[in-house]
Amino acid sequence: MAVVITSRRNPKIQEIRKLARREHRAATRRCLLEGTRCVEEAMDAGARIYEVLVTPHLLHSARGETLLERLKAAGAGVAVVTDEVIAVVSDTETPQGIVAVAAMSSETLCLDGNPLILVVDGVRDPGNLGTLIRTAAALGSGGVIVTRGTVDIYNPKCVRATMGSLFRVPVEERPDATAAVSFLKERGLRVVAGDVRAKTACYDWDFTGPTAVLVGGEAFGPSADVLTRCDGQVRIPMPGGVESFNVAVAGSILMYEAVAQRATCRRERAGKA
Repeated sequence: MAVVITSRRNPKIQEIRKLARREHRAATRRCLLEGTRCVEEAMDAGARIYEVLVTPHLLHSARGETLLERLKAAGAGVAVVTDEVIAVVSDTETPQGIVAVAAMSSETLCLDGNPLILVVDGVRDPGNLGTLIRTAAALGSGGVIVTRGTVDIYNPKCVRATMGSLFRVPVEERPDATAAVSFLKERGLRVVAGDVRAKTACYDWDFTGPTAVLVGGEAFGPSADVLTRCDGQVRIPMPGGVESFNVAVAGSILMYEAVAQRATCRRERAGKA
């Protein structure tokens, strides 16, 4: 039977606890993953896991045992801790019994072929950013660019919102949105911003070529300076009369519209062949 760590002052626990701070994550290039599904998804995506803390009840479930065997086979260290100890490093009110220390992703944007990139500028809510990253991963995006005014992608709430998909899509940070727009346009992408004031409906924009979709912060959206640097702006029609969408919903709709247009284009080309 493994020795159970019962002290919150245990050196291992204190060291892992430091990863709740952004500066420590940046210095060590490590982050925290919490919850069985998040750890499973991260492993499926090839994330490197250094060590995990688990509570005894996780050891008594078939799913938990399977996950722990995978972690051990991958070389991760496993420490059994009490519920009280895992609560110290957990970011949730009701910890799920597993917290893992993982390496941050080092992948770069994929700009080959016909890329679709998401640019996130000034989004402060970690749940919104996590949802946008998860959407980009699900739709096969070539990557996500976040500006320094955006919440840390390795914020525990953001990581949970991605459900491990943070490791399935490259995410890069740029100094600001104008720098990101210039970088993408220099590489042949058209940059289109979502803006509720735009005259062009998203359905009328051509997303079929190399494209970057830009979404701005929750309160005001993209700045006027950023909008002038983009190739265009689009709005999402709302026949129900609602004033605007949540930024995560809006970004997801625009990305899906791009994917849908590309699929239609491929079918039309196939039909003509």
